[in-house]
Amino acid sequence: MPEPSKLIARFSILLIMLAAMTFSCRSIAGQDSDQPCTHFLKSISSDKEQPLLDLYVQSFIAPKKAEQRLPAVERKIDPTYSSLRQAIFLLVKYNIEQAEGDNDIKAMSYIRELKQLGEKTGSKWMVAEAWLAEAAELVDKRNYELAESTVAVVVDLARELEYSSLLARALKWQGNIYIDRSEYKQGLQSYQNAYEIFLGCGDKLQIARVLSNISTVYIRMEEWDKADHYLSQALDIYHEQAFSNPFAEAILHINGSVITKYLNRPDERVAHIREAMKMAAKTSSYRVKLTALMNLSAMQQDHGMPQKAMESSIACLRLAETYNEPRGIANCNESLAESYLLLNQTDQALEHAFLALDTYEERNNRKRYIYVSNIIANIYEASGDFEQALKYYKQYAVQGKEYLFDVRRKELFDLQERFEAKEKEHEIVLLKTENALSSARLAEQEARENMLKVGTALILIVLYLLYRRYSSISRNNIALEQSNAELATQSMQDPLTRLNNRRYLERWLTTISSRPEQRAALVVLLDIDHFKSINDKLGHDVGDQVLILLAQRVKKASCSGDLSVRWGGEEFVLIINTPEHEADNILACLSSAIADTAFSTSAGDITVTVSMGAVFTASQQQLQSEWDAIMVVADKALYSVKAAGRNGYKRVNYPC
Repeated sequence: MPEPSKLIARFSILLIMLAAMTFSCRSIAGQDSDQPCTHFLKSISSDKEQPLLDLYVQSFIAPKKAEQRLPAVERKIDPTYSSLRQAIFLLVKYNIEQAEGDNDIKAMSYIRELKQLGEKTGSKWMVAEAWLAEAAELVDKRNYELAESTVAVVVDLARELEYSSLLARALKWQGNIYIDRSEYKQGLQSYQNAYEIFLGCGDKLQIARVLSNISTVYIRMEEWDKADHYLSQALDIYHEQAFSNPFAEAILHINGSVITKYLNRPDERVAHIREAMKMAAKTSSYRVKLTALMNLSAMQQDHGMPQKAMESSIACLRLAETYNEPRGIANCNESLAESYLLLNQTDQALEHAFLALDTYEERNNRKRYIYVSNIIANIYEASGDFEQALKYYKQYAVQGKEYLFDVRRKELFDLQERFEAKEKEHEIVLLKTENALSSARLAEQEARENMLKVGTALILIVLYLLYRRYSSISRNNIALEQSNAELATQSMQDPLTRLNNRRYLERWLTTISSRPEQRAALVVLLDIDHFKSINDKLGHDVGDQVLILLAQRVKKASCSGDLSVRWGGEEFVLIINTPEHEADNILACLSSAIADTAFSTSAGDITVTVSMGAVFTASQQQLQSEWDAIMVVADKALYSVKAAGRNGYKRVNYPC
């Protein structure tokens, strides 16, 4: 049965991608044309355009009906009469294509026409609408940096034009970008800002869509109660308003099936999957069909129907191959590998698991690569190849822990840390038990056969062979125990920089009360400036070199008794023992030690700067009792430095 984290790994990218596509309505959705969200287009049109505006609204409330009405409205209202009419007709056609979700080329051709029309007539709102659609396409291609800058321009234009609907939709896309990069805090804030705008004008469809987006975020974070809360609200609004969009409804039910699985509501899960498959059949979107089929296969695996699960996975793979969708092909191969594993067909399971692994490695999809490593470990374990099983489990455990530092906050990391430790313990016990069982079976079989064949004389030979076998197994067990001890040591140290990690810091904080001294301490939250640009332009290898060199400079600048910790990603936490009058000098010296001398990397010399938020505390005991609050203050100070242009520091005394 798939573990929660693995099942979320399988669906999360497609869910976010589909949610982003489905819940990225490019226009007004309310039924009252006097609402603030409809005010902008209403203000630049006349009563003659009202039937066209009504069609515009219908194009995303009920796109099929809008498609049927389009020819009649076109005959009644000549699109060539004005640039405004041409623009709205193009957006109607775009919305209809987007509702199907597959013909991206045709959909974007309407956007190119809209952009050209806006540039020709000097219409900022047309250009802004086109830019937002282009940003959506960039997100689908995972070009987040360009997408983010494009959305930022749209946000500024929407505010200048007082175009509320465009502003809210741009904020929602900004949230989609943050969430795709696992920046949950910023993503949820953008969704909240969009939600408040839509709530202010009573835009029910957009409200439901933002709620569903928020639910998808909590699915990725495995916060099931919160995910269920927001999805239930979205479904209630969707059904109360009698919206008719099979694409959107299929995604809502797919989310629902994942949530109800982990809330142990099997009947609701089956109902959600049934509705998802029914809605998927009504749309031509292969992306929806792929996600629904993977969801169906997962349920069949959980309900002990491996043969049906395999059939669903094969149908999924054929569909993905038909559309040459690399992510979908990898997802379906992963699902098929687990289905074959349940059928104990380990050769086929390995074949499809490695196909998925290769694709994830090629596309630099780190999270999925980690989870498939665990699937491969399970397959090798089932086939009896415990050496390979341990190899891939170590790969899963070590890389998975590092990934969690990058994308999860403390509470989610603690959950995974406990799960991982339990799994490693289970792996060692399993290998020991299997070795002991193999020894016992071999001893029994060889002793019985030799006693029957050659009698007492050969028993001595058998005992000798058993002794050698036992010695070999004992050596293997010792090696496994040493390996486990090594993993336990590594869990307190960041494997890249060799600094202490967050887990060590948490243990360190618990020992403060046993120390008699009452030394003052400076807590520093340090962040590398523009680190993402280093990774994107020079490669992750160079980024890793920068992290290692920075860690070396931090350690060199530290005194005995100071603590240096890799907090996660490009963030570090330093705890420095110092009186208050020396705090600013220490921060200035640390900033200079990093920025004044270029970092020598394989890509050449690089100038690296950092931003630091620092909090001075009266005693180390205060760190233990008020750590979370201190870190909030440090985080705010850090963001103040970033907002002021980076490459500096800000110190605050605690309590503020």
